[in-house]
Order: sequence, then C-alpha cells, then structure tokens
Amino acid sequence: MNKGSLSRREFVRLGAGAIGFGAMSGVAKSKPESQSEPTRDRSAQTFGGGRRAADSEMQMADDMMHSFRAPQGGWKKGAESGLLPEAIQPPFSFLYGGRKSSALLSGWKCESKTSDVNGVGVRHEVTYADPRTKLVVRVNAIQFKNFPAVEWVIHFKNEGASETPILEAIQPLDTLWLSRGGDPTIHYAEGATCSMNDFRPLRRSLNVKGELHLEPGGGRSSSDFLPFFNIETKGEGVLVAIGWTGEWAINFNHLEGDNVQVRAGMALTHLKLSPGEEIRTPRILNLFWQGDRMRGHNMLRQFILAHHRPQAGGKPVSMPICNGNWGGTPAATHLENIHQIVAHRLPMDYYWIDAEWFGNGPWWQNTGDWQIKKELYPQGFKPISDLLHSSGLKLLLWFEPARVSKGTPWYTEHAPWLLGVPKERRVYNWGTSQADPMWVRNESLRNQIKEDDRLFNLAIPEARRFLTDFISRKIEEFGLDCYRQDFNVAPLEFWRAADAPDRQGMTEIRWVEGLYAFWDELLRRHPNLVIDVCASGGRQMDLEALTRCLPLWRTDFPNDNTGKQCHTYGLLYWLPLNSTTAGNLGSAGDYDVRSSMSSGLQFGLLANDDTPQARKDYNNFPFERVRRVLEQQRAIEKYFYGDYYPLSEYSQAQDAWMAYQLDFPEEKEGLLVVLKRPASPYTRAIFPLKALRRDASYEITNLDSDQRTTLRGSQLMSEGLELFLLKKPDSALLRYHQTAS
Repeated sequence: MNKGSLSRREFVRLGAGAIGFGAMSGVAKSKPESQSEPTRDRSAQTFGGGRRAADSEMQMADDMMHSFRAPQGGWKKGAESGLLPEAIQPPFSFLYGGRKSSALLSGWKCESKTSDVNGVGVRHEVTYADPRTKLVVRVNAIQFKNFPAVEWVIHFKNEGASETPILEAIQPLDTLWLSRGGDPTIHYAEGATCSMNDFRPLRRSLNVKGELHLEPGGGRSSSDFLPFFNIETKGEGVLVAIGWTGEWAINFNHLEGDNVQVRAGMALTHLKLSPGEEIRTPRILNLFWQGDRMRGHNMLRQFILAHHRPQAGGKPVSMPICNGNWGGTPAATHLENIHQIVAHRLPMDYYWIDAEWFGNGPWWQNTGDWQIKKELYPQGFKPISDLLHSSGLKLLLWFEPARVSKGTPWYTEHAPWLLGVPKERRVYNWGTSQADPMWVRNESLRNQIKEDDRLFNLAIPEARRFLTDFISRKIEEFGLDCYRQDFNVAPLEFWRAADAPDRQGMTEIRWVEGLYAFWDELLRRHPNLVIDVCASGGRQMDLEALTRCLPLWRTDFPNDNTGKQCHTYGLLYWLPLNSTTAGNLGSAGDYDVRSSMSSGLQFGLLANDDTPQARKDYNNFPFERVRRVLEQQRAIEKYFYGDYYPLSEYSQAQDAWMAYQLDFPEEKEGLLVVLKRPASPYTRAIFPLKALRRDASYEITNLDSDQRTTLRGSQLMSEGLELFLLKKPDSALLRYHQTAS
C-alpha cells in the first residue's frame, strides 16, 4: 500500500484512553452568519518553543537587518544560532560593469536611516552610491515587531548624466547560511499546475555540492512551484518567500563544509539604465524559526494574515462563500436564482458570474471585446447588483483584460499597446487532452489560446491609465463588489521578445510594476473593492499579489475529491487564504464538501461547470440541505485562520485516510478534519493530536452527531484520538476546546 495509506498495524494499535466516535448522522450546529475568524495579534512567543526560542529568533532577524549596512567584514552576529555565520555579509548581490557587488560596495558611499512603521516594526533604508557612475542602490527593509522576520525590496537608480554600464544578475537575496550537524533540507511545493499534483509538498536534502534551482515557468509566479520555501537545518531554519508576479528564480547550493548559499531574484536581468531611470527588484522575506519545522510554517501563515492580507473598507478581508454561475446565463435566470437564495436564507457572500457575458461568440475568442451580450443582459448588470445589495449580498464578475484576441476592437484600436510572441516561441495547449504527457508543462508555458493572441502592455503608462479607467468605469456601472481578474496565457515570451540585448528583463520589470500600479489604483478609487486573482487557477500567488488580492479559485483542477484534499493539505503549509469549488451542492454530499473546504468555498447551485443554466424546478430543489451545508462551512471556516498540523502523510492513494488539525492556541480550541477515501477497507483510525496542553482537559464534539467526550491533552497527544468511519467514502469534523487545566 502507498506509504501515505494507513497500515493494518496502525489500525490495530490501541490506546488505553483513546476516544471512540461512531459514524452517526446529524445536523451540524452552525455559528451566526456574521461570525468572522477571531482577531489575532500574535508574537513569536505564542507559536510554541517558549520565550528563549522567540528571543533567539528575533535576534536572528535583527542580525539579518544589520547586515545590509556592513559591507566591510560583515555584521557580527548576536543570536544563539548555528544557522547564521559569525559575520553576515549584505544579503544581496549584482554584477555591475562585469564586477561583483561584493568588490564594489566597500568603496561606495553608504548611508542609512530608520523610521517607525505604524507600530508594525522599524523601516531601515540603506543606500550605496557609486561616486563614478552615480548609480544609487537603495535597500528598503522592514524588521517586524511581533515576528522574527525581515522583508525588503531593492531599488536601482541612475542619478548620473549618462547611461550606466551593464547591470546584471541582480539577486535581492544572496546570502550564506550554515547547516551544522547534517545536510540542509529544502521544503517547497509544486504550484498550480492544473493537475492532481497541485501544491504537492516536496523536499530535497542537499549533500555537499548539491544544488536545487527552481523557477515558476512562463512568467506566472506560482505556476510550476510556489514562491515559498523552508530551509531546515538541525533544530532551526528560515522561511524564504518571494514577492514578484513574474518569472523569479531561486538557487540553493550546499557548498563545501556547512555553507549553504541561497540566491533569489528575477530569472534574467542584463540591462543598462538611462539617466534618471529607476527599477525595483522582487520582494524578499526571511522569517527565522527554531525548534519544530511546523513552528516556522505557522509563523509564516500568521505573518501573511497580519501583513500580506488584502483590505477592504480599511479592514482585513476574509475569504468568502461564493455561488458560482456561468456568464452565458441570461440575466432573468440570475435574478430568479438570487430570489431563491434570499428566500431560502443561504449563508453566502458573493454571487459569482464567470466568463461568456461579453463579445460575439465563445469567451476565449473575444477577450478585447468587452461589450455586454445584450441578448443575455439587456439592462446590463445593475439590476443584478441592485438586487444582491438590497439583500446584503455582493456581485463578483470575471474579466481577462491582459489577453487581447485577434479580431476584437482592442486588437486594432490599441495595437501600439500590445505585445506579441514570435511564431518560433509560441506554445499551444488549448483543447489538448490532459492525458498528453506534455500537457502540464505546456499548460504552464502556453502563450496562445486563439492564434495571434497579444498581451496588453501594462509597462506603458498611457495604456495602464486607459485600462485602469476602463475597469474602474465597469466597477461603477455594473455595481461590482469583486473584480475577478483571470490571466490565461504565460507572459514570459511576450516580455522577452520585446527586450533589446542590453535591456533584458526591463519589459518584465515595467509590466509587473504596472500591474501593481493598476491594482493599487483600483483599490484606491474603490476602497471597498475586493480583487480575485486568477491565472488559469492559482498561478499568481506570491507576496505582492496576495497583499492586494484573494485567490478564490486556486486551481483549474477542481473536480476530483482526492485532488482537492491533496491541494488543501499542501497549500495550508504556506497560505491560510484560498478556496476551491465544492461542485454542485444540489447533488454534493458531506464528503464532497469537506474535500473542498478551506478558509473560503465556491459552490454551484443550479448549474454545472462552464455551461448556461438549464431550466430548474426550484420547488423540488434541496435548498434546506444546502443551507445546512453552508451553515456548517460558515461555522468552521474560522479555524483555517489558525495553526495547521497535518495528522496523516500526504497521499494520492484511493485507499488512504487524510487528516489535519487546525488549532487556535489563544482561544484554546480547534478543529480536526478527517477524510476516508472510497477504496479504504478500514473503519477505524487513531490520530495523535498536536499543540495541546498536556495538563488540560478537552471536550471534543463530533459535528455530525453532536456526540461529546472529554479527555486529557496528554492522552490526546500521546495515545491519540480514535475515530470510526463506516461508509465508503466517509468524513468527520471534530471540534475541541479546552475545559480545565
């Protein structure tokens, strides 16, 4: 049996005090619809490991911060850590005029200043100025108050009167860490590859002279791999994250002895700067941890919630429950659907209208023709949004403005603003069978759907202003609450084809900067707007994108329950905010829904997939059962904002069980999710729990049967929780809370 499946020996293991839960049916008890996840303001001390570990981690971050202004001899570390070298050099590098920055910076003028960042931490600005060519390198870094984390972006500006020499191989992260007592292990994950393997946990142990090189592929930042990494050494480590919605690259090299070099930045930079010209690098995050590896992962999750979470109306945005509908459905049908949703009190947030509402023909041939199909929406979207708003609901609408199809108005009217791909660099995959062995790779690199597709050039300020004004008008005209931005082509070859030999990387830099400026201006003009970032699924999930957008559709492989379980299992190591679809709740059972659960949920109601809704018999639709399902999602979704602990191994086997725990240490409560797959011959499993107080008692409630029992934390952690699931497939949700110490 697959290693991730439950062995027969594991199932016969008996614990003296284990709890037995029967597979009884019942209705879940839900919380009020208005409930959101508890407000959390956590410091490093709250993640286990104690004050000493937290103090040491914070000192590691402090040492890293000071290294930016220590080009001669490095910064002498103060932390009790085997990860950091005794002298830490500035953690970035570049080549300038063929010379390494390490040989240049000591001769450049260095200045630094600090300022407070609204209680979040301390901003450090360090500048190096070349007295000869007037190139200025400016490091803008933040050291955080409640997390052992340092985050930075580097800017390069030509303040001289002539072009600079070639600036190349820019690495905003280039540092040396130590792995004493063994080889380092790099933990990372596959990206949104549109397959069963999406977000699959990966790890590589690097022996001496071992190397690992990763890129997302195609210019979408989380396509082949997520831009999040955990470097584990003996008893400590560092999480690295990249904020760049383009083609980043990272290299891990185990050099001689204990030395581990990590370099990250854009995959390609080889350019000169004109007088007055300035560029920025990808954003880099280092978050240090000691003790257990999951401590690091959970600090990252809470760090993202605290500092890289979108806001609307001045408040952090929570993941919504969304009802998905196809844009090729008539407005009259949408309106009746909404009346039914309201009449049956379905607890949800957004009515989601996807593609096919525009142009003349299939959606994928008409991006660039954003005229509403009047035969479907004779009065536009305002009647729909007005009805939703009057009922306390919101409207989400799909766009794909960056891909411009041949034959559309934008293709001819805005030709100077469009980038093309030479025929020899074109990659096709539209309509290809997923059984094709090259399908996953080609899907990542695909830059053509309709022949001669173009890329709208956000690098051109005039073009960006036009697009910003256009989308902003649609938000107002349609009454939109969520702007859903899809991106179904890989932009990398568009960018690179536009670069001159001495400006390689410049189009990508300006395009990505333009994307951020576009998003930021939309959010400035519409303070209550939510942006849903989609790129053939979740191919644009990085620190910069996630600060501005929610990933409501994390994968274009959403219809396999085992796949969705594996996607959740892998993604929760890194990102607390994400969602996928549970399918049509008219026919989906508890197992289907729980395979899809995360901090948010998308669901179908009266239609299936990308097809217009057929006529429905609303009177015989199981609205009451759907309401109970959604109430349970509403009641448990807050736990996905807590700490994450996998309780089973990752497995795609159909005879496996998959289980994980979501813990709120401050609230002294949490949730267990257990999923038994259809081919499993077993009816019983035991799962030792994590992160409980051994001297405390916990009441555990089965949310299906409302059966309750109490057990000591020491028993739950050492002997485990025994669970019986009799059906094939089957599932359980178990909520626990501390009752006494």
